[in-house]
Amino acid sequence: MEVILVMVILVVISALAVPVVTGMFTGRTLDAAADTVKGELTKTRSKAIENRAPYRFAIKENTGMYRIAPDTDDYWSGGSVSSSGNADGDCQEPQVIEGSLPEKVCFGQSTGVGMNSGAGSDWKTVATFLADGTALEDVQVSISSQDGAAPILIQLKASTGSVSVASLPASSNAN
Repeated sequence: MEVILVMVILVVISALAVPVVTGMFTGRTLDAAADTVKGELTKTRSKAIENRAPYRFAIKENTGMYRIAPDTDDYWSGGSVSSSGNADGDCQEPQVIEGSLPEKVCFGQSTGVGMNSGAGSDWKTVATFLADGTALEDVQVSISSQDGAAPILIQLKASTGSVSVASLPASSNAN
C-alpha cells in the first residue's frame, strides 16, 4: 500500500511539472531561433563587406526558411543556382546559404524592403546589405512559435547594420 501511495504522489508531481518544463523549453527554442536570425543577418553583412558586393537576406513568410545570396538576378530569378564555390573547384564558402529555424518556429510578417526576390519566387527580401556594411533601410521581422510562446521582434538598423532583439507581448499577433 505504501508503494502505491508513493507512486500516486510521484505521478501527481510529474503531472504538475510537465507544463512548467515544457513552457521553459518553448521559450528557449524561440530565443535560440532569434539568435540564429541575428547571426545570419550579421553573416549576410559580413559577406557583403568581404565580397564588396550587395547581399540579400530573404525569408519565406510563415515558414522557418531563410536564404543568403548575392543581390543579383542570377541568384534570385527563381532558377536553380549551385550553392557551391566557384567553377574552378576551389574550396570557397558557398555563394548561396539556405537554412531553417528550429521546428515549430516560423517567420511572421516583416517591414522594410518588402519585395519578392524574383519572378516566380516566394522568397521575400528582409534586408539587402551594401558593400560598406549598411543596409538599404531599417527592417523588422518577427518570429513566433506554434507552441504559444510570446513572439520575438528582430530589428535591423540600416545606417549601422546592427541587429537587436525584443520580445513582444504574448497577446500580440506578430504573424
